[in-house]
Amino acid sequence: MTDLFAFGTEDDKLDVGERYGTTGEMKKTQYVMQLLGHPGDADTLKCLLVAGEKGIELESGILDIVNNQQDTEDYRELSPFGIMPALKEAHYVCAGEDGITVFIEGRGLGNRLQPRNAKTLAEQMYWIDIARSNVAPHVDVLMQQQVIGPMSDPAFKADIAAVDAAREALNAPLDAIDKQLSGNEFVVGIYSYADIHWTAYIHLLATIGEAPLLDQRRNVKAWLERIKTHKSFSGQEIIPYELMPTLEEIKTNRMKDVVCGEF
Repeated sequence: MTDLFAFGTEDDKLDVGERYGTTGEMKKTQYVMQLLGHPGDADTLKCLLVAGEKGIELESGILDIVNNQQDTEDYRELSPFGIMPALKEAHYVCAGEDGITVFIEGRGLGNRLQPRNAKTLAEQMYWIDIARSNVAPHVDVLMQQQVIGPMSDPAFKADIAAVDAAREALNAPLDAIDKQLSGNEFVVGIYSYADIHWTAYIHLLATIGEAPLLDQRRNVKAWLERIKTHKSFSGQEIIPYELMPTLEEIKTNRMKDVVCGEF
Protein backbone atom coordinates (compact mmCIF):
# COMPACT_ATOMS: atom_id res chain seq x y z
CA MET A 1 0.00 0.00 0.00
CA THR A 2 1.17 3.52 -0.78
CA ASP A 3 1.47 5.91 2.16
CA LEU A 4 -0.63 8.82 0.96
CA PHE A 5 0.61 10.94 3.86
CA ALA A 6 4.25 10.69 2.76
CA PHE A 7 4.47 14.39 2.05
CA GLY A 8 5.63 17.50 3.90
CA THR A 9 8.95 18.61 5.31
CA GLU A 10 11.82 16.31 6.14
CA ASP A 11 11.02 16.73 9.84
CA ASP A 12 7.62 15.19 9.24
CA LYS A 13 9.24 12.02 7.92
CA LEU A 14 10.96 11.36 11.24
CA ASP A 15 9.78 8.61 13.52
CA VAL A 16 6.73 9.67 15.51
CA GLY A 17 8.73 9.38 18.72
CA GLU A 18 11.32 11.80 17.36
CA ARG A 19 8.71 14.30 16.21
CA TYR A 20 6.46 14.25 19.24
CA GLY A 21 8.71 13.16 22.09
CA THR A 22 9.00 9.78 23.78
CA THR A 23 6.31 10.60 26.37
CA GLY A 24 3.77 11.44 23.69
CA GLU A 25 3.37 14.94 25.13
CA MET A 26 3.44 17.81 22.67
CA LYS A 27 3.90 21.52 23.01
CA LYS A 28 1.25 23.56 21.22
CA THR A 29 3.80 24.63 18.61
CA GLN A 30 4.53 20.94 17.84
CA TYR A 31 1.00 20.15 16.69
CA VAL A 32 1.59 19.44 13.02
CA MET A 33 -1.27 17.67 11.30
CA GLN A 34 -1.43 16.53 7.69
CA LEU A 35 -4.51 17.12 5.55
CA LEU A 36 -5.11 15.15 2.37
CA GLY A 37 -7.68 16.84 0.16
CA HIS A 38 -8.17 19.06 -2.86
CA PRO A 39 -8.32 22.87 -3.25
CA GLY A 40 -11.48 22.59 -5.35
CA ASP A 41 -13.30 20.66 -2.63
CA ALA A 42 -15.36 22.78 -0.22
CA ASP A 43 -15.03 20.31 2.66
CA THR A 44 -11.24 20.47 2.39
CA LEU A 45 -11.41 24.26 2.55
CA LYS A 46 -13.55 24.12 5.70
CA CYS A 47 -10.80 22.08 7.39
CA LEU A 48 -8.15 24.62 6.38
CA LEU A 49 -10.30 27.44 7.76
CA VAL A 50 -10.80 25.69 11.10
CA ALA A 51 -7.08 24.93 11.41
CA GLY A 52 -6.30 28.58 10.79
CA GLU A 53 -8.99 29.70 13.21
CA LYS A 54 -7.75 27.38 15.97
CA GLY A 55 -4.02 27.99 15.46
CA ILE A 56 -3.16 24.43 14.43
CA GLU A 57 -0.18 23.86 12.18
CA LEU A 58 -1.20 21.76 9.23
CA GLU A 59 0.57 20.51 6.13
CA SER A 60 -1.50 20.02 3.01
CA GLY A 61 -1.23 17.18 0.52
CA ILE A 62 -3.20 16.71 -2.69
CA LEU A 63 -5.79 14.01 -3.23
CA ASP A 64 -6.04 13.81 -7.01
CA ILE A 65 -9.80 13.91 -7.51
CA VAL A 66 -9.30 14.70 -11.20
CA ASN A 67 -8.11 11.11 -11.58
CA ASN A 68 -10.50 9.76 -8.91
CA GLN A 69 -7.79 9.00 -6.37
CA GLN A 70 -10.49 9.04 -3.69
CA ASP A 71 -11.76 5.77 -5.19
CA THR A 72 -8.43 3.95 -5.16
CA GLU A 73 -7.63 1.04 -2.86
CA ASP A 74 -4.97 3.11 -1.08
CA TYR A 75 -7.41 5.87 -0.16
CA ARG A 76 -10.19 3.40 0.69
CA GLU A 77 -7.83 1.98 3.32
CA LEU A 78 -8.03 5.39 5.02
CA SER A 79 -11.68 6.11 4.23
CA PRO A 80 -13.68 2.98 3.28
CA PHE A 81 -16.40 4.93 1.46
CA GLY A 82 -14.04 7.39 -0.20
CA ILE A 83 -15.21 10.27 1.99
CA MET A 84 -12.79 13.17 1.80
CA PRO A 85 -10.70 14.88 3.01
CA ALA A 86 -8.53 12.81 5.38
CA LEU A 87 -6.38 13.98 8.30
CA LYS A 88 -3.43 12.40 10.08
CA GLU A 89 -1.80 13.29 13.37
CA ALA A 90 0.92 10.89 14.51
CA HIS A 91 -0.74 7.44 14.23
CA TYR A 92 -4.31 8.75 14.22
CA VAL A 93 -6.23 9.10 10.96
CA CYS A 94 -9.79 10.35 10.42
CA ALA A 95 -11.79 11.25 7.32
CA GLY A 96 -14.66 13.57 6.49
CA GLU A 97 -15.11 17.25 7.22
CA ASP A 98 -17.31 16.74 10.31
CA GLY A 99 -14.86 14.53 12.17
CA ILE A 100 -11.78 16.48 11.09
CA THR A 101 -13.10 19.89 12.12
CA VAL A 102 -14.22 18.58 15.52
CA PHE A 103 -10.80 16.97 16.03
CA ILE A 104 -8.95 20.15 15.06
CA GLU A 105 -11.13 22.25 17.34
CA GLY A 106 -10.46 19.89 20.24
CA ARG A 107 -6.73 20.38 19.71
CA GLY A 108 -6.87 24.12 19.09
CA LEU A 109 -6.97 27.43 20.89
CA GLY A 110 -9.32 30.37 21.22
CA ASN A 111 -13.09 30.75 21.19
CA ARG A 112 -15.33 27.75 20.62
CA LEU A 113 -16.73 27.68 17.11
CA GLN A 114 -19.77 25.84 18.43
CA PRO A 115 -21.69 27.93 20.98
CA ARG A 116 -23.03 26.55 24.26
CA ASN A 117 -26.29 28.46 23.92
CA ALA A 118 -28.82 25.99 22.51
CA LYS A 119 -30.89 28.56 20.61
CA THR A 120 -27.86 30.09 18.91
CA LEU A 121 -26.49 26.65 18.06
CA ALA A 122 -29.82 25.58 16.55
CA GLU A 123 -29.92 28.72 14.37
CA GLN A 124 -26.36 28.17 13.23
CA MET A 125 -27.11 24.54 12.36
CA TYR A 126 -30.13 25.67 10.33
CA TRP A 127 -27.91 27.81 8.13
CA ILE A 128 -25.30 25.07 7.89
CA ASP A 129 -28.05 22.71 6.69
CA ILE A 130 -29.07 25.20 4.00
CA ALA A 131 -25.45 25.51 2.86
CA ARG A 132 -24.97 21.75 2.68
CA SER A 133 -28.33 20.87 1.14
CA ASN A 134 -29.14 23.83 -1.09
CA VAL A 135 -25.75 25.27 -2.03
CA ALA A 136 -23.12 22.51 -2.00
CA PRO A 137 -24.64 20.31 -4.75
CA HIS A 138 -24.85 23.22 -7.19
CA VAL A 139 -21.36 24.50 -6.39
CA ASP A 140 -20.13 20.95 -7.06
CA VAL A 141 -21.84 20.97 -10.47
CA LEU A 142 -20.27 24.30 -11.41
CA MET A 143 -16.84 23.16 -10.19
CA GLN A 144 -17.07 19.92 -12.14
CA GLN A 145 -18.35 21.51 -15.33
CA GLN A 146 -16.06 24.54 -15.36
CA VAL A 147 -12.85 23.43 -13.64
CA ILE A 148 -12.44 19.73 -12.83
CA GLY A 149 -13.83 18.49 -16.14
CA PRO A 150 -11.41 20.55 -18.29
CA MET A 151 -8.55 19.52 -15.96
CA SER A 152 -9.27 15.85 -16.67
CA ASP A 153 -9.79 16.23 -20.42
CA PRO A 154 -8.69 19.22 -22.53
CA ALA A 155 -11.50 18.38 -24.99
CA PHE A 156 -14.12 18.47 -22.22
CA LYS A 157 -17.20 20.51 -23.11
CA ALA A 158 -19.30 21.88 -20.28
CA ASP A 159 -22.96 20.92 -20.11
CA ILE A 160 -24.46 24.39 -20.53
CA ALA A 161 -27.90 23.25 -19.39
CA ALA A 162 -26.41 21.82 -16.17
CA VAL A 163 -24.47 25.04 -15.54
CA ASP A 164 -27.54 27.21 -16.08
CA ALA A 165 -29.66 24.97 -13.84
CA ALA A 166 -27.06 25.15 -11.05
CA ARG A 167 -26.94 28.94 -11.25
CA GLU A 168 -30.71 29.16 -11.15
CA ALA A 169 -30.93 26.79 -8.18
CA LEU A 170 -28.47 28.94 -6.22
CA ASN A 171 -30.66 32.04 -6.39
CA ALA A 172 -33.03 31.05 -3.57
CA PRO A 173 -30.40 30.07 -0.96
CA LEU A 174 -28.23 33.08 -1.84
CA ASP A 175 -31.24 35.37 -1.46
CA ALA A 176 -31.95 33.75 1.91
CA ILE A 177 -28.42 34.19 3.27
CA ASP A 178 -28.34 37.76 1.93
CA LYS A 179 -31.48 38.53 3.93
CA GLN A 180 -30.07 36.79 7.01
CA LEU A 181 -26.90 38.90 6.83
CA SER A 182 -28.83 42.16 6.77
CA GLY A 183 -27.74 43.93 9.94
CA ASN A 184 -25.64 40.94 11.10
CA GLU A 185 -21.85 40.91 11.19
CA PHE A 186 -21.73 37.13 10.85
CA VAL A 187 -24.30 34.48 9.89
CA VAL A 188 -25.61 33.95 13.44
CA GLY A 189 -24.02 35.63 16.45
CA ILE A 190 -20.23 35.65 16.48
CA TYR A 191 -17.99 33.98 13.89
CA SER A 192 -18.84 30.26 13.88
CA TYR A 193 -19.02 27.04 11.89
CA ALA A 194 -21.91 28.60 9.95
CA ASP A 195 -19.53 31.23 8.58
CA ILE A 196 -16.93 28.58 7.79
CA HIS A 197 -19.40 26.56 5.71
CA TRP A 198 -20.65 29.57 3.79
CA THR A 199 -17.12 30.89 3.31
CA ALA A 200 -16.02 27.70 1.54
CA TYR A 201 -18.94 27.75 -0.90
CA ILE A 202 -18.96 31.50 -1.54
CA HIS A 203 -15.20 31.53 -2.08
CA LEU A 204 -15.40 28.75 -4.67
CA LEU A 205 -18.22 30.55 -6.48
CA ALA A 206 -16.21 33.78 -6.61
CA THR A 207 -13.03 31.95 -7.63
CA ILE A 208 -14.47 29.97 -10.54
CA GLY A 209 -16.06 33.02 -12.16
CA GLU A 210 -19.52 33.11 -10.58
CA ALA A 211 -19.06 36.56 -9.02
CA PRO A 212 -22.24 37.86 -10.73
CA LEU A 213 -24.23 35.63 -8.37
CA LEU A 214 -22.66 37.53 -5.46
CA ASP A 215 -22.44 41.05 -6.87
CA GLN A 216 -26.21 41.49 -6.81
CA ARG A 217 -26.38 40.58 -3.10
CA ARG A 218 -24.81 43.46 -1.18
CA ASN A 219 -25.08 41.89 2.28
CA VAL A 220 -23.25 38.76 1.13
CA LYS A 221 -20.57 40.92 -0.49
CA ALA A 222 -20.13 43.00 2.68
CA TRP A 223 -19.97 39.85 4.82
CA LEU A 224 -17.32 38.36 2.53
CA GLU A 225 -15.19 41.49 2.88
CA ARG A 226 -15.39 41.10 6.67
CA ILE A 227 -14.45 37.43 6.40
CA LYS A 228 -11.43 38.32 4.29
CA THR A 229 -9.99 40.39 7.16
CA HIS A 230 -11.25 38.30 10.10
CA LYS A 231 -8.31 37.42 12.35
CA SER A 232 -7.95 34.02 13.98
CA PHE A 233 -9.24 33.74 17.55
CA SER A 234 -6.20 31.58 18.38
CA GLY A 235 -3.92 34.51 19.16
CA GLN A 236 -1.82 33.77 16.07
CA GLU A 237 -1.21 36.35 13.37
CA ILE A 238 -3.40 34.36 10.98
CA ILE A 239 -6.25 35.48 8.75
CA PRO A 240 -7.91 32.14 7.90
CA TYR A 241 -9.37 33.38 4.61
CA GLU A 242 -5.85 33.85 3.25
CA LEU A 243 -5.57 30.05 3.22
CA MET A 244 -8.18 29.84 0.48
CA PRO A 245 -6.90 28.82 -2.96
CA THR A 246 -6.79 30.88 -6.10
CA LEU A 247 -8.17 29.50 -9.36
CA GLU A 248 -4.62 28.87 -10.52
CA GLU A 249 -3.88 26.87 -7.37
CA ILE A 250 -7.00 24.77 -7.92
CA LYS A 251 -6.02 24.09 -11.52
CA THR A 252 -2.44 23.19 -10.57
CA ASN A 253 -3.37 21.09 -7.52
CA ARG A 254 -1.78 23.27 -4.86
CA MET A 255 -2.92 24.02 -1.31
CA LYS A 256 -1.49 26.25 1.35
CA ASP A 257 -0.14 24.97 4.65
CA VAL A 258 -1.25 26.45 7.97
CA VAL A 259 1.86 27.88 9.64
CA CYS A 260 1.86 29.27 13.16
CA GLY A 261 4.44 31.36 14.98
CA GLU A 262 5.48 31.07 18.62
CA PHE A 263 2.77 31.18 21.29
